[in-house]
Amino acid sequence: MIRSLKHLWQMSALRQAFALTLVFLGVLLTTGLLANVSIRANLNQTIDNELLDKFDQIKTDLSRGATYQSIAGSYQSESEHFSVDEFISFKSDAGKIYGYPIPDLYGETGFINLAPYYFHEDEEDEESGEHAESETSWQAYVGRVPGGTLVVGASLRARNQLLNTLPYAFLFSGGVMMLITLGGGLWFGWRAQRRLSKITHALDQIAAGDLTTRIAPQDCKDDLDILSVKLDDTTRRLATTLQQVRDLSVNIAHDLKTPLTRLRAQLEQTQEQNLRGVSDAEGVAAALKKTDELLEVFDALLRISRIQSGERKKQFQPLKLDTLANEVAEIYQAVIEETGRSFALEIKEAATINADRVLLIQAFANLIENALRHTPQDAKVTLFVSGNTMGLRDNGPGIPEEFYPRVLEPMFRMEKSRSTPGAGLGLALVKAIADLHQAELILSAPSSGSGLSIKFVLANEQTGAN
Repeated sequence: MIRSLKHLWQMSALRQAFALTLVFLGVLLTTGLLANVSIRANLNQTIDNELLDKFDQIKTDLSRGATYQSIAGSYQSESEHFSVDEFISFKSDAGKIYGYPIPDLYGETGFINLAPYYFHEDEEDEESGEHAESETSWQAYVGRVPGGTLVVGASLRARNQLLNTLPYAFLFSGGVMMLITLGGGLWFGWRAQRRLSKITHALDQIAAGDLTTRIAPQDCKDDLDILSVKLDDTTRRLATTLQQVRDLSVNIAHDLKTPLTRLRAQLEQTQEQNLRGVSDAEGVAAALKKTDELLEVFDALLRISRIQSGERKKQFQPLKLDTLANEVAEIYQAVIEETGRSFALEIKEAATINADRVLLIQAFANLIENALRHTPQDAKVTLFVSGNTMGLRDNGPGIPEEFYPRVLEPMFRMEKSRSTPGAGLGLALVKAIADLHQAELILSAPSSGSGLSIKFVLANEQTGAN
């Protein structure tokens, strides 16, 4: 039981609903207290205003010659009867009292609270000789008028009844509202907690190795749905990365096993020659060459890793693509044409981008090297720029479209390419450079229908005519 309650209390959505309910209760109590104070003040002010109005009216009538008897009406001289809700008393300068006599009050001035002040309330009690005493509070106003002192009073019975009822009304309505709020808050909190629990369960499954887990709804309605989409996207990328790591491990084992085996055979042969006292300089040179090739593979993997870390972003500077294309052409045009292939440079319009110049030159150097390795000697290699797009195309044999995503993976080589030099890291390095620049790398067949076109679609800062 204690564990279940502790688990419930650990649910943030339910805790939040409970906390909001407490806040609402506090606000409700504060509002009730303020309302009670405000209503009490307004009622007192209303009663005071009515007493002042009555006092001023009687004073005006007396100054115009009216007698107290005509004003008091039902109040008779020396009478002990009074209205349940109000009374009037007048003491003349000669000492005669009209209306209900109130001892020790005629010498006062202003508002006076007669609580408790006992009045005889009904005629039957008077006739029986018994006086029913009322503990009802009264508010009176005492002041001088022509001919004497006037006291006007009003009962606070109705006010007190209302003020006594208000706390119960607030408690009842507040209790109902609190129950509704708590119920609604717990319901919404339970719904949110269900979705959070679903996300937690999905994370547990992912931690256990199930990267096929997906929890995002079809339509995003709030931040939890957006969080689910982000989680699915992260899981999908993680699955892709792990698959690439597995493929990389297989490719490394596949591609490096043969050269390592040959290197070992070469070293054994050299060792045998040395044991016979025969120097094998060629064998040592061959072993060193194979060692250098292996070191180049690992060096390329390290370069890809460093680029993917994003450290080179600090070296980004504004760069115009036509300037970059001319620089690449100046460096590699002669190299391409020396192999018997033709080279062309096409610039339609050039954008200014924020980039690492050295890395982009390296990327296009890899693309040119790839083109020279896999195209015939009479092929044509074209470097082109159009707006914020820069790329290389050739009219060689190309790559089947289903292999476009795979050739960008490290150490992946198509079967027909395994007999050619290289380790399958050239295009992977190009992909890493494109990702660093947040560029879209597009592989396609040229409009001519044969060959391969690789485009960098970069984010441009500004576009200008060439």
